[in-house]
Amino acid sequence: MPESAIIQGRTRRGDNVVIAEKWRALSKEKGLSIRETVIEAGARQSFIGTPDSVAAELEEFVRRGAADGFVLVPHLTPGGLDEFVDRVVPLLQERGVFRTEYRGSTLRSRLGLGRPQDRG
Repeated sequence: MPESAIIQGRTRRGDNVVIAEKWRALSKEKGLSIRETVIEAGARQSFIGTPDSVAAELEEFVRRGAADGFVLVPHLTPGGLDEFVDRVVPLLQERGVFRTEYRGSTLRSRLGLGRPQDRG
C-alpha cells in the first residue's frame, strides 16, 4: 500500500485504480469470485476448523508473542459466539493461554486500577 494511503478501521483509502488493479490480478491469478476476492484482499486473519484446530492456531499466535488478544466478529447475531465460548475457550484454558478466573472482585481491580490493597 502506498505511503499516502490512510487506513481507518477496515476501510483503506488510497489510489482506487491501483487497488482495483491489484484485486483484479489477485482474482485472475487465483480464479476467485468477487466474494472470494473481497475476502482474500481484506487481509483479516480467519480461524476456521474444528474447535481443537482453532484453539491450536490461536495458541500458536499467543505462544509466539504474535498476539495478546483477538477481536472476534460473529458471523451471526445473536448467538454467533456461543459455539466459540462453549467449545474453543475451554480448550484455550486447558492449554494455559486463556485465563480461567479474574483477580480481584471489581472491574476496577480487574483492570488494575484499584488501590494496591484491592488487587490480588
